[in-house]
Amino acid sequence: MSKEPAVSAKSVRTAVAVWLALATFCTLDVLLTWLEQTNIRKAVVDAGIVPPESVDAFLNNVLWQKTIFQLGFAVVYIVLAVLLRKGFAWSRVALIAASVFHVFLLLSGGSFNAVLILILALVTGALMMTWRQSTTDWLATAREAR
Repeated sequence: MSKEPAVSAKSVRTAVAVWLALATFCTLDVLLTWLEQTNIRKAVVDAGIVPPESVDAFLNNVLWQKTIFQLGFAVVYIVLAVLLRKGFAWSRVALIAASVFHVFLLLSGGSFNAVLILILALVTGALMMTWRQSTTDWLATAREAR
């Protein structure tokens, strides 16, 4: 049975909760995109992005790419958040790397929308909570307890 370190774990729990909220949002974004594919198909046709005979193949490709991309990051955030909660300090660096890469890929897509703004807000909040002094203190105490 593991003993909880004397230093409060509240900031770590909060950081983990924000990372899990980000993972949840990534998953919901995928779900909503699949549910809106009729509207997306119409927008693609109306914009003339691809020839009409290629719209279904194009849309299917884009939907699956987004699904793999967003769910992949959701899984990474969940795994790393759990490792953070277990007291592995290195997971903070991995969370920085994953979130910066995620945001970079989203920005490189050229679309600045509400999804990107919410992801940026969640990443910023999660990183701020992850790197608070109280989180660092708790992780040091957890390392010593091992």
